[in-house]
Amino acid sequence: MNRVIWFGLAAGLAGIAAGVVIAFQSQQRAAAPPDMPAAVNIRPPDATFDPVFGPCAHCHQIGKGARMATGPVLEGLIGRKAGTLAGYPFSDAMRNSGLAWDEATLDRFIASPQSVVPGTRMVYAGMDDPKQRKTVIDFIAKAGEGD
Repeated sequence: MNRVIWFGLAAGLAGIAAGVVIAFQSQQRAAAPPDMPAAVNIRPPDATFDPVFGPCAHCHQIGKGARMATGPVLEGLIGRKAGTLAGYPFSDAMRNSGLAWDEATLDRFIASPQSVVPGTRMVYAGMDDPKQRKTVIDFIAKAGEGD
């Protein structure tokens, strides 16, 4: 059977045979897949899932092994100068705020981020309840120690 007839027959079978012919005529083999890296644990630290941290967990991680998310890591926040955590793209407003995070400053900021740092990229309306803010701040201070 000559090639013209064979290819005509293959086309007549709605392409099914054409795929088989091409596969058998090809002497090339598919390249082996590249070596895959070991599985990486992308789960945030357990502290991030604590219900007290819920209002923050949408954007932040906390605890040993925390990584940047929408917002910066809150690991070691107390005592840190605002806008200085390496690797996070803080707004100019935050970098130039002159703030250092202590409980009092964090309380004011959580109550109304835009009032404390006008121009911050933190999109959060604020937390009105002072008792809830204190609970969150105490949690951040303890969980942020990395223990």
